[in-house]
Amino acid sequence: MREIECVRMANTSPGMDDYLKKLIKEVGFEVKFLSWDRPEAGLSSPLLLLSSPENFAELQKIFSSREEKVIVALNSRKDFKLVSELKSHFNKIFGFIDISQEIEYNVPILKNYLNMNFSQHTLKIDKLASDLEKVLEYTQNHLSKIKELHDRFVKMRVEKLKGLTLSSKFMAGEKSGGEFFEVIQNEQELLLVQAGSDSYLLSSILLSEIEILKEKSVTADLHKEAEQFQKIIGHHANENNAELTYCMMHLNLRTLEASFTLRGQGHLFYQDELISFDKPMKIKLKPRDRLCVISEGAMKNWNILNSKLTPKKFFQQNSDKAVKDLVNEFFFELSRNKAGSFLIYDALMAVVEIEENVLYQLS
Repeated sequence: MREIECVRMANTSPGMDDYLKKLIKEVGFEVKFLSWDRPEAGLSSPLLLLSSPENFAELQKIFSSREEKVIVALNSRKDFKLVSELKSHFNKIFGFIDISQEIEYNVPILKNYLNMNFSQHTLKIDKLASDLEKVLEYTQNHLSKIKELHDRFVKMRVEKLKGLTLSSKFMAGEKSGGEFFEVIQNEQELLLVQAGSDSYLLSSILLSEIEILKEKSVTADLHKEAEQFQKIIGHHANENNAELTYCMMHLNLRTLEASFTLRGQGHLFYQDELISFDKPMKIKLKPRDRLCVISEGAMKNWNILNSKLTPKKFFQQNSDKAVKDLVNEFFFELSRNKAGSFLIYDALMAVVEIEENVLYQLS
């Protein structure tokens, strides 16, 4: 069995080791654990580095000793703010994974890392054929469990905030990059950020900048911070020659005035209209209003996998459903024709519901 070397702290918890074993087993490899005290990592084998602020010096030593790219694992979303400190080593980093997430969240990037960096010069054809047979057997044996796994792992995130409810759902895709959703709020304002990229590195930078933005949110003017955030991620996209898409909604919680900065091929659905991410816009929301944000990845998957039913027609036919039923029906239609366990692209949908009895300032 092929191995992925995994460098982590010697006193890592058994639960963390079990997580890493299961993750690496999902991509057909076994794990070889090494300690930061004596890493002795191979110069050409697949390598996963479990990083923290305390071992940045050791990280740099490993980067300088190998030509092949590595995967860097971070303990939580908060650790992604450290990504910028590794900017000078991005040529050695394939991408970052978040080990606080479900295993299924990290499988696509690990598969792509192995396929793009080790499939030709380290894997023998006969071994690859054997593994493909096992994958086929596994798929056939577990085909009936796909719906069960979907319900178990693709959970809906629901947040009750001041005057509104936010519901969102995410499904992973096999293409490079990623999509993310975050909500930042203070007493007077709310900032909804949905962003994505076709680059693993830019995706990690997005998470890093979002965490920095969250730290500023308590006392900051979120509208101004959103403008600065947009400039920063646009600069990183240009610097890395990467695709960037986003929907940023700034909502005044007193007046319910929402302003949108949009980029990419995603869409909004509001008052029976499907609105593309093609230009900035403003909306005056009202109690009981519902607004849907559909990511670029979701739209790409839909156009490829469900071309017979347009997204606009789907939303018009299902707009009277409860939010949970609407979101679940959307992902059912989105994924019903997919070939494997994952979509082609990451997909995300979020729904903003204004409370019926919310108090707001009339203009």
